[in-house]
Amino acid sequence: MASVVFGTFAVIALIVAVVLFLVLRRKPHTRVGAYVSAPIVLLAAAMLGMGSLAFGSLEAAGLRTFTPEERAAAVPCQAAVLGAEQTSNKLNGRYFWLLRLRVTPRAGSAYEIERTARLTSPTGERLRAGNVVLPCLVAPGDQSRIDIPALGK
Repeated sequence: MASVVFGTFAVIALIVAVVLFLVLRRKPHTRVGAYVSAPIVLLAAAMLGMGSLAFGSLEAAGLRTFTPEERAAAVPCQAAVLGAEQTSNKLNGRYFWLLRLRVTPRAGSAYEIERTARLTSPTGERLRAGNVVLPCLVAPGDQSRIDIPALGK
């Protein structure tokens, strides 16, 4: 949602900058204003565009979940938390955490992966303390896709 808002404002700022430049540069007494104000508004549009991309990537990381069909076909497993590190990225009051996990499916050998999860601070600190094993689901065709319902959405 935030990425759409930032993107919309970036497009509006870009249009305003172009119109402002084209209108102001026509008259000799406003020509300097056109060359000063247009780059400032273009810079604001670029910053809003970067915000849109940043929020879009955060939203995409938070939306990696299984569909109901994938959940029904998934294989149960256990994910032992080997390490948890809080990032500086935050969305809707929750920080993104980088988790190192050892996943042990019911059928197969254990393997280690890294995942991001959007967690509350108390949950992240509990995982950072260690000795936490969470039930999870792994996609049968792709071991890198796991879903940990205990961490929430």
